[in-house]
Formats: sequence, C-alpha cells, structure tokens
Amino acid sequence: MQAPPSCPPLPELPPLFWTEVAKQVAYWQEFFAQAAPGDAPPDEMREVCITRIKTRLKRIYAGKKNAGRSLFEMAHYVACLTVIDSRN
Repeated sequence: MQAPPSCPPLPELPPLFWTEVAKQVAYWQEFFAQAAPGDAPPDEMREVCITRIKTRLKRIYAGKKNAGRSLFEMAHYVACLTVIDSRN
C-alpha cells in the first residue's frame, strides 16, 4: 500500500496490521454508507486521519509508546483513509 503524498513513507508493516486494516475497511464502508450528508465530511476526516497516522508513526519511530498499540491504532486511520480515498 502506498501512502498519500502528504504522509511520510510507511515502514514495513506486519501481516496482523493489514488484517486489522481489512476488518476496519468494512466498518468504515458501512459508516460512510449510513452517514447523513454533512455528518462525516470526507475532507475533514481525511485530514484527521493523515494527522493521526503521522502521530502514530512518530510514536513508533521515537519508541515512546508500545509499537503494537500504535500500529493497531494506525490501522483504524489507514482503513478510514482508504475508504475516503476510494470514494472520491
């Protein structure tokens, strides 16, 4: 998976990360399908996802927090960003 140009390159990620991303993609597809217009503006959510992904990557590189937890959290934002980008 390639990161959008505004994100730093992703490190090599374990298969469990991608399994979690796949699970979360289904959740986000359902979320956006049922969201009322204006409830979840894609542009704003995209910016939030990118910011949160960058934060998780900084934590992983700095070793400040448990890397596994940061990867798990990042999987949710990567899935959301994937759904947003696939809808546009």
